Amino acid sequence: AALSIAKVVDETSISAPGTLTYTITVDNTGNVDLTNVVVSDDLAGSASLTSGDLNSNSILETTETWIYSATYNATQADINAGTPLVNTASVTTFEVPGPTTDDATTTISQGAALSITKVVDETTISAPGTLTYTITLDNTGNVDLTDVVVSDDLAGSASLTSGDLNSNSIMETTETWIYSATYNATQADINAGTPLV
Repeated sequence: AALSIAKVVDETSISAPGTLTYTITVDNTGNVDLTNVVVSDDLAGSASLTSGDLNSNSILETTETWIYSATYNATQADINAGTPLVNTASVTTFEVPGPTTDDATTTISQGAALSITKVVDETTISAPGTLTYTITLDNTGNVDLTDVVVSDDLAGSASLTSGDLNSNSIMETTETWIYSATYNATQADINAGTPLV
């Protein structure tokens, strides 16, 4: 009694959440039929037999190769972690208790990126007054961002006004954060006539 198992994945590298589909091939390489065939999958938990049991008797005969399918939904947490998704499939039978295993690996491609834009409510002034700045921070990468700190040259600091949808202080890939900052232009600024950059 002998068997082999081979496992492949449809995507060997990912950069965003999505469904990974695994194909698991179990081949009877011995000279006796195999019974009580059980295939399990690490990430998916279970696998479905899609073809190979030619006479539908649930016996893996010496002339048969069974094909299974399993899926795993890769999450944003997987992308954030960046750890390769190594998924192991195993098969046992009454005659070959095993387990006999094979795995398939999907690597994670991370790309942290963001953009910042800033606008002011008044582009020209002729007297002292308050300037209000709106700062927009957008997560343009594929991983969540932590320890986000926004500073403002003139105002010194900026206040987050919206965008942290679940109030966890993590700038997720789906989020755009809006900040506000103010500066009180003085008579000295007017006298200097230098642009307030």
